[in-house]
Amino acid sequence: MELEVVWEAGATLGEGPIWFDNQLFWIDIELGHLHIYHPADDGKETFKLPWKIGTVVPRKSGGLVLGTEKGFVLFDPKSEKVIPLPNPPHETMAGRFNDGKCDPQGRFWAGTKASQDGVATGHLYRLDPDFQCTVIQEGIGCSNGLAWTADQSTFCYIDSFKNRIEAYDFDPDSGSIENQRIIKDTPEGHEPPVFDGMTIDSEDRLWVARWGGWSIQCIDPSTGEVLEQVEVPVRKTTACWFGGPDLSDLYITCASIDESEKQLKKQPLAGSLFRCRPGATGIPVVPFAG
Repeated sequence: MELEVVWEAGATLGEGPIWFDNQLFWIDIELGHLHIYHPADDGKETFKLPWKIGTVVPRKSGGLVLGTEKGFVLFDPKSEKVIPLPNPPHETMAGRFNDGKCDPQGRFWAGTKASQDGVATGHLYRLDPDFQCTVIQEGIGCSNGLAWTADQSTFCYIDSFKNRIEAYDFDPDSGSIENQRIIKDTPEGHEPPVFDGMTIDSEDRLWVARWGGWSIQCIDPSTGEVLEQVEVPVRKTTACWFGGPDLSDLYITCASIDESEKQLKKQPLAGSLFRCRPGATGIPVVPFAG
């Protein structure tokens, strides 16, 4: 399939694409940049925040919610007003936010990356509409992809440190998870390519970025089978999300971080935003209900 470059942003650590209000929001974690792409006129906006940003979701009442290295914050791109939220306390975060999405009820799930590579001191949090924050899991190395099946019975999750895709029974009323099992494991363990960001399509298939794998893989969560692979001309693919008028455009982010000059010469588009049409349809984003 044809892969189109829509923004040669040169991002250090491009991440977190999400489609809302006919726009594609994405971030550069290390630089604290929030990018907004307007495909209707090829418009591009960038906002600089004072902290590293790990994830962004829209807010039902307007504006955005960000997960940063200082915790959750509210951000309004129109006024550029930033309002830090009290939860979670920074001292319990043991790192910075790395990825997050809202569940079907509009609760914001976001996890952290441990401040020291190779240790599992991060957390997976759930921010409720009343802004109360709950620790869902401890012992996370690098929290990444999150997705819920259409029937709301299953939560899919990636801790990149474990380098596997997990599934849990999900209770939509309480927002709790249980009965962990493995959808897809990797014999290489912590070595690249590593499972990174993830989205789910209208047929409950997972689309997973492969950090170090030059690709996005479409995976059947019931069998772990790789159904399709989208080749990307960048080694460190990080995340993907379906957007466009019919939610059939797959947007892909990637990174240029920690690549040598020699490596970057082989991948001049590192840090760009890509788009393709893989023949699948995504699901509408659920805004934070608070």
